[in-house]
Amino acid sequence: MLWRSARPSLWNPWHDLRNFNDEISRLFGDLGEFTTRGEYPPVNVWFNDYEARFTVKLPGVNLADLEITANQDTLTIKGNRAAEVLPEGANYLRQERGSGSFVRTFALPFPVDSENVEAGYKDGILVVRLPKAKSVQPRKINVTTA
Repeated sequence: MLWRSARPSLWNPWHDLRNFNDEISRLFGDLGEFTTRGEYPPVNVWFNDYEARFTVKLPGVNLADLEITANQDTLTIKGNRAAEVLPEGANYLRQERGSGSFVRTFALPFPVDSENVEAGYKDGILVVRLPKAKSVQPRKINVTTA
């Protein structure tokens, strides 16, 4: 048995929280594809001086069921993942993959050139490239002698 000392140097206030988190994980298992805040689909986003790029995990979603909309400062990804049809008499033992419709809308930190947005979908991964509007891209200034 672990003896908790009253001396602060030996007591870790995060220990109980970590134990609680471990117990919740043990009781409820992995949350599957959902992020810790329950958002689906999970998304990675990066940007540089010229563009933003979204990488979206969408296994089992048909291309025909995706709708992507970009305007000046937002990106919206809508879709639907059809429910798996079980054979007659079959029951789930465990079901972690969700189904149904989803919508994610992202505020962008800069205006985009919506006419040149590109999207590709391969092996369950959607990649959306959003170029920055020319007005906010860095511009090289040539210096001449005076």
